Amino acid sequence: MSENINGIFSSIANVYDFMGHFFSLGIDGIWRKIVAGEAMVEKTDYKVLDVATGTGSIAIDIAEKARRVKKQVEIVAVDFNKDMLNIARNKIKRKRIVNIRVKIEDAMRLDEPCCSYDVVTAGFLLRNIDDTEVFAKELKRILKKDGKFILLEMGKPQNRISKIFFEIYFFIIRFLGSIINKNAYNWLTYSIMAFDRNEMLNILANKGFRDLKIKNLPFHVGFVITGIK
Repeated sequence: MSENINGIFSSIANVYDFMGHFFSLGIDGIWRKIVAGEAMVEKTDYKVLDVATGTGSIAIDIAEKARRVKKQVEIVAVDFNKDMLNIARNKIKRKRIVNIRVKIEDAMRLDEPCCSYDVVTAGFLLRNIDDTEVFAKELKRILKKDGKFILLEMGKPQNRISKIFFEIYFFIIRFLGSIINKNAYNWLTYSIMAFDRNEMLNILANKGFRDLKIKNLPFHVGFVITGIK
């Protein structure tokens, strides 16, 4: 990932969780819980890699969901931004979660063994990497046979009603974001507008993943792409 993106996330690390909840009206929490539910596979003892974990919210939701349904899940949470990871470590410690290990890693060059994870998750990663094909290749490399991936993202909604909500939502983000951190929130809005979910689906299909699905989340701004190796 680029140093520019790294700098953007460092600049908003301390307000990232708050602003995510604020701008989404709390819906981001629902989105992450949906990801955690998708990460509950048939096995009772398995490994999860959460790529671009940021402040660790998805990894924490997976750990808490696994505990409730009595699954033994070992979670590795990685990100290339040390400021975001410091917040993640503090949250994990505060919640007394013992099955999450946090590491600094770049999604484009994951320092993980081949075929080592049953599930790979990533939240809001795809818009922030230099080459989605490189990440798709890494995803294929680290997943076990029949392993599952769950990619949470944001993009332009597909239906007319959601597009109206989307325009209002973006107006609010641009206005308030310019007060907080103009550079960071300009990137946020640009990257959401520019991301093509269907192109990403084609990339994953070309890498040989199967059972590919896109599930729209509440208000259709967020969506989840899932698939199997």
